[in-house]
Amino acid sequence: MSTHSNTLNNAPPMDERLLRSAVSGNIVGMQDLVSHESPDILLGRTPQGSTCLHISSDFGHQDFSMAVLALNQSLLSTINLYGETPLVVAVTNGHLQLAYAMLKLYQQLNLSDMILKQDNNGDNALHHAIRNGHGDLALELITAKVGLSQGVNKYNESPLYIAVLRGFNDVSKRLLDIPVSSHVGTNNENALHAAVRIGNPGIAKKLWRHVLH
Repeated sequence: MSTHSNTLNNAPPMDERLLRSAVSGNIVGMQDLVSHESPDILLGRTPQGSTCLHISSDFGHQDFSMAVLALNQSLLSTINLYGETPLVVAVTNGHLQLAYAMLKLYQQLNLSDMILKQDNNGDNALHHAIRNGHGDLALELITAKVGLSQGVNKYNESPLYIAVLRGFNDVSKRLLDIPVSSHVGTNNENALHAAVRIGNPGIAKKLWRHVLH
């Protein structure tokens, strides 16, 4: 298995029958295409650079996604024109069980560096999990890949800054346990400013020590 993402320039257009199967979660339809055409049909891309795995992740079709990955594990590493991995698509759209399943696969297949990928806005999967209110998934992501705590998006927002603003104390405390966690925020602020703004003295005290160091 290749651990590299398929390049967009070399990818064929997605077969419309595969697109329909991915949208509807039709596993049998997808498997028929693979058996009657070629396994390479799974490498097709939409004009936005998405694979059938991105599409099924968008709709939350976990069984379809796992069936596709059983046939071609490299799709887990593909990135569309928005800089999104299938994991980011699943997280952004709130398909938590699918996200957990993908996270486990990234680790099993030694593809954990793909968990760190940032989209075109600089957001990684942890940014998206926190922003969309998925605290338990955020904790799981941090455990899987501590380096997510260092991600800063193009608005200069760190996961810690967003977690504090959202009042996610468990996530904030977990991030504060990681010495390398970024605490920066937008408009020259940081997570300490956020804690003071929302009136969270407990987190503010912990952040004071973190920011000073």
